[in-house]
Amino acid sequence: AAGKPRKARPARAPRRLWPEGGWNNPLLLLAAALLIAGAVLGSLVPLGLGWLIAYLSRRLTPAQAKWAVLGLPGTVLAAGVVWLWGRTEGRWGDPVAEGHMNDAVAETWPWVLRSAAVATALYLLWRSRRPRP
Repeated sequence: AAGKPRKARPARAPRRLWPEGGWNNPLLLLAAALLIAGAVLGSLVPLGLGWLIAYLSRRLTPAQAKWAVLGLPGTVLAAGVVWLWGRTEGRWGDPVAEGHMNDAVAETWPWVLRSAAVATALYLLWRSRRPRP
């Protein structure tokens, strides 16, 4: 083995600051930022703009856009309905008093809306990081 020439090692590729795919879509990032801002501030205008940008984005397939704008918020809404149902049945949370369902909905819907916005923002961030299909 002493007389044999050594094989050259292949050069290592330099590490990338951003992984393959990176944050490659500023509109999806803007939509996610608007959704987070709307959730934090409790404002409907940034929420609406964020969902509109996500729906009209060319980066998402039509199915992905529908999931982001309708599917995820619909799932969060269903969870809110289940939460209210559980309260009326006395399964969890403070029971809803007879005739006070409007009050229970009024105190629950802002959290449902904020949760839907955060869920959509996380989905948009995830989709923004993935390579284009």
